[in-house]
Amino acid sequence: MRTIYQSTDDFGHTLRALKLTKEGHNDPVYMGLVIQDREVLFRTRENSSREFVLEKIKAFVAGNAATSFEAQPA
Repeated sequence: MRTIYQSTDDFGHTLRALKLTKEGHNDPVYMGLVIQDREVLFRTRENSSREFVLEKIKAFVAGNAATSFEAQPA
């Protein structure tokens, strides 16, 4: 397993994509994580591609960022 992408957004989320390759298998599996304060908020495991995992991570963060803005008092 190795980290192929890691970033932190403005809300303190750690966005991470991992590449998992089982011994004896040629097709890697990609895992996407969104972590905040050591808590995993979102996890996805995909066979397709690194880019697909990153899109799922971004979609999750975008969907939840709008909710957190609405929850804050004006």
